[in-house]
Amino acid sequence: GVVVRDTKETADLFSSLFGFETVEVQDFPEQGFTSTLISKENVTLELIEPVGEEGIIQRFVEKRGYGLHHISIRVDDIEQEIENLESRGAKALNRKPAKITDTSEIAFLLPNTTGGILIELMHRTGA
Repeated sequence: GVVVRDTKETADLFSSLFGFETVEVQDFPEQGFTSTLISKENVTLELIEPVGEEGIIQRFVEKRGYGLHHISIRVDDIEQEIENLESRGAKALNRKPAKITDTSEIAFLLPNTTGGILIELMHRTGA
């Protein structure tokens, strides 16, 4: 995911420049952000906009500014993938996947075990 000031504006820009289409917009008011997925062929980007002063994404912006937040990798079985990755030296931030929508669950790997990049493992049912 990439943290941007305005997801609609950025989605429109990527549409006109590169032909991306908006495929999903979701608000996460409890966490303080809006997520917009844009896609072209086999590339999907998550644009993340902070909402409010207290959310996790606003804290990220205050610490690091706008830009890359995480890279998401789709997997068939998050818990099995965590086990496989931990056997190779990665460490999970949360071993139990968090259900974020009716069809999606995620878990993160600690950046200090993945070359400094926050990695999100995602499983989508029916996808």
